[in-house]
Amino acid sequence: MTTEIAAEQGSLPATDSRALSLLTTEHFALQGLRSSTISDSSSRASLYLASISGTLVALSLLGNATRLGPPFVIAALIIAPTLIFLGLATFARVLQSALEDAFYAMGINRIRHLYLELVPEFRPYLLQSDRDDIWGVLANMGSSRGGSGQMMLTTAGAIGIINSVLIGSFAAGLVLAVSPLPFAASLGLGLLVFGISAGLHYRAQQRAWQALTQRHPALFPSDTVPTKLVTGQ
Repeated sequence: MTTEIAAEQGSLPATDSRALSLLTTEHFALQGLRSSTISDSSSRASLYLASISGTLVALSLLGNATRLGPPFVIAALIIAPTLIFLGLATFARVLQSALEDAFYAMGINRIRHLYLELVPEFRPYLLQSDRDDIWGVLANMGSSRGGSGQMMLTTAGAIGIINSVLIGSFAAGLVLAVSPLPFAASLGLGLLVFGISAGLHYRAQQRAWQALTQRHPALFPSDTVPTKLVTGQ
């Protein structure tokens, strides 16, 4: 009975032309999904930066017209939280896109590993890694660096720093507007809030990447793995 069931289900050897066709189709499908995540991340970041630019121009014109009077302060206190919300949403989305992109890249590397198992003599002619972990993905991007600096080079990392600048500026401006504290004290508070926000954004990225590696353990890990998990789009 077991043999009959196996025969009905069917089994293709990896060298069968139909199996290779399925693998290459999956390979190109994953590559298309990667392109979609990169496009989505770029469009989200562009929308956010355009919103910041337009808001700064509008506030500048309003400040000149009102001579930084109460209408300007009220407008700034209303617009800034909205812009911060957009920034946090953008950060979350581009981080999701980076995780999705890395997941699809791991799948491509896993398929490439099978290619090299079938035809190992082709290894010298393939530039990209066949390791299905984060470090294999980094190697395919031409980078194998670790450390906290790499996190700042991602789209999510850049958005996180911009968010922190906005949050720190809003905190300093709010304190300056509603309290008798001098400018230097308000500036110091803004810098403190900036540092806390930047640290929280960084930590969110780090936890997200660590969770990805835990959810999808590598079948073919890299031979050399840095001590810190730092990667992204």
